[in-house]
Amino acid sequence: MESHETVQILGVDIHDAVMDLKRAVEDDKFIIRSPTTFRALAQVRLGPDGRVDPVTVGSEVRATVRAYLAGKQTRQLESYKAKSKEDRISELFE
Repeated sequence: MESHETVQILGVDIHDAVMDLKRAVEDDKFIIRSPTTFRALAQVRLGPDGRVDPVTVGSEVRATVRAYLAGKQTRQLESYKAKSKEDRISELFE
């Protein structure tokens, strides 16, 4: 079994990715229409260290996390592109 620190989804730690998805679902910022996927997300468990146990993260949840993260990254990129060149340059020096 992989250690919790090495399991990532799209370069994001699996614990952070799954917890971010759960928060987004709870806050109605991301809607899961599939009852099977919703149940699979509810079945994700924390290990004794308090972090998401990767063994309990099934393929449906992993795919949903990938979709959620990809959408989030796309929105961030669109927001960045919408800023003026001067604003983007000034952010580099903040």
